[in-house]
Amino acid sequence: MTVLPLLLCLASHVLSQAPATAIVNVNVVDVSRGEIRSGQTVVIAGGRIEAVAPAGKAQIPSGALRVPGDGRYLIPGLWDMHVHLRGDRANPALPMAEDNAALLDLFLPNGVTGIREVGGNLSDDVLEWRAEIAAGKRTGPRILTAGRKIDGEPPAWAGSLGVRTAEEGRQAVRQLKQAGADFIKIYFREVPPEVLRAVIEEAHALGMRLTGHLPTNMPIQDFVETGIDGMEHAQYLVAAEREEYQRLVQDRARRRGTPWAMDAVETSARLLAMEDKKQGEVLYRRMAEKKFWVTPTLTVYDRELDNAVRDYERDARKRYFFPSVWATWDAKTGARAPILGRSLELLTVSVKHWQDATLAAHKAGVPMILGTDCGADNFHNMPGWSVHEELAALVKAGLTPAEALRMGTINAARWRGEESTEGSVDPGKVADLVMLRSNPLETIRHTQEIESVFKGGKRYSRADLDAMLQLVEERVALARKPAGSQQR
Repeated sequence: MTVLPLLLCLASHVLSQAPATAIVNVNVVDVSRGEIRSGQTVVIAGGRIEAVAPAGKAQIPSGALRVPGDGRYLIPGLWDMHVHLRGDRANPALPMAEDNAALLDLFLPNGVTGIREVGGNLSDDVLEWRAEIAAGKRTGPRILTAGRKIDGEPPAWAGSLGVRTAEEGRQAVRQLKQAGADFIKIYFREVPPEVLRAVIEEAHALGMRLTGHLPTNMPIQDFVETGIDGMEHAQYLVAAEREEYQRLVQDRARRRGTPWAMDAVETSARLLAMEDKKQGEVLYRRMAEKKFWVTPTLTVYDRELDNAVRDYERDARKRYFFPSVWATWDAKTGARAPILGRSLELLTVSVKHWQDATLAAHKAGVPMILGTDCGADNFHNMPGWSVHEELAALVKAGLTPAEALRMGTINAARWRGEESTEGSVDPGKVADLVMLRSNPLETIRHTQEIESVFKGGKRYSRADLDAMLQLVEERVALARKPAGSQQR
């Protein structure tokens, strides 16, 4: 037996021998139905929920640790299904593994028990962290990872696999599968149809799901029909007539490399002018039929707007981020310069369109999951906290608190194919839970009122969670000390 399976076996044995835990008199939030089951006792044993029953009827095992629910609210652990663990785009040679490892310590204190990491240039480190967390050697959220993104050549981001032909696309998928990736993330800005088709076919042949960006040379209607499993970002939900979109693609290609090349402002304005609500209705029905998953990532657009007007230097959360990560968000030094003038005006209008498209697609039955696009390089989009900002953004777009919560819990489990074992507070499910002081179905901001977190049945009190944050703060403080300085 190799080292990792042995560690997993030992960890499972220790967990199975741990005493049971009973959360007594707690309000269980039924995310599937959007209801509260009041006055329940939840019994946890062996890392799973053993029973959920009214407090007066629950059978609590002898010797069980009793945790007072005291009328608090119990939700499933939250998942962020779009996270980046990566280096600085402007300086990809800068080592940032330790800096990103510190980001992992910010998730549990914010009630995030799992993340879907969608690719960067730290894939070997991410795979190692995934194994360490699974083996109980590191505290943190469960990790699913794409490893490295598949892109055209040259790729837009360091660490991505650039491909030019169908065979190179197939080889890239096989390489990622062999390396241990859980799914495939594509990032093609433009892609020949045969290359995209080869990547999708190879991934499905190997039992891997795919998500990614809409290639800009392809109408979204055609993208949905390729067989890909889903798409990231609400900005691609805005639909137009195929022919009109294709004229835009042809015009942009014809003008590329000339003094009158199409810039971002013109492109944005034309896309806004092309939006067709009737085409959107047809598109969303088709997405729903095909079970085409969408991760809206609305909060990253809010942070992008903030980046132009907000002074984040006064944000109290700065103390939890290594200088190298913070620098990638700085409008003065990072790769993401603030958007100003006409670009800012168009972005502000576009964001409202993307919110409306998210709501319309949701109402049409398009399956959706919660993701925030947090991580280095993305506009002060802070891991952990960004999940609560995304929940608020979804509610602002018109979803109910229950619908937003589903996207970060049971829907995330459905995407992973784990609905039978995760994503709700029911017997037989993994005991990844968050206890809140107030009802999140009344006001979504109550998800931030975290009393304790259970990860695989292990309880982390508010004091434990605060201690985790304190350790991160201390590590960051050391990193911020000037070189050569010493404590007195």
